[in-house]
Amino acid sequence: MVTSSTVPDGEILMSRGRIVKKWIFISTALFALGIAGAVGYAIYKINYSHPGRFTSEASMEGLKRTVDGNTLTSYEHPSARITFPPEYEYLGAHRFILYGTVEAEQYIFAASHPDGTTRSLINVQFESILPEIEGAYDYSAAPRAIRIGPLDFYVDADPARRHWLVPNGLPGTDSGRYYSFANERGFPVPKDYIWSRFAYVPEDAPRQEMLILQAEDLTPMGLTAPALRQGGANADDWEGLRDAQLLKLEQGITIEALK
Repeated sequence: MVTSSTVPDGEILMSRGRIVKKWIFISTALFALGIAGAVGYAIYKINYSHPGRFTSEASMEGLKRTVDGNTLTSYEHPSARITFPPEYEYLGAHRFILYGTVEAEQYIFAASHPDGTTRSLINVQFESILPEIEGAYDYSAAPRAIRIGPLDFYVDADPARRHWLVPNGLPGTDSGRYYSFANERGFPVPKDYIWSRFAYVPEDAPRQEMLILQAEDLTPMGLTAPALRQGGANADDWEGLRDAQLLKLEQGITIEALK
């Protein structure tokens, strides 16, 4: 004889519900473990394998350049007076040993949108390779070169997005020091921005360099960094936007040689 039994529909639904909840719990736990693992790995890389761990604490003592308003005066490498547009506010400066290999000074300026949020940041960074370290600076592979006043610069730019895990950059990096300094003074780096670099290396002192680094907010243009990168929705607009931004920065800077 064949017998059969039936299970009420309610119990079947409850059983299925428990299975669904179980898999949701497992999936959530695995996702959380994945995030924790990624964060842990990032912390390990930052603290134990990244050269930023050799960067010294910053100091505001012993700075070799001076600033008056929006004009920076450098007395060596280069010996020049550099003036930025009047909308830029000087935030301050500091010095440190970068990666244990380079003496670095950063002089940081900022401009605001009408609502007070960050429109643009400028970091004028001077570097000198320590005597015990071999090497010299070389930007000959940069895509272009320009001249402002008496100085020749190698120039490049890229779309950039603030990192969700380290919004001010990796600890111990020069960008980390630059963005953290500005953030502490009420000027966080924009979420999406154009990163521009003007690099000057004296011909007679290739172990010295001066960088003019700018972060320009993309928000007023209605654009994002991912959209401007290769394969992005606005990738075709990038070259024209880059050239316009570099020209604007070039024309906004005045450089005079010191007598």
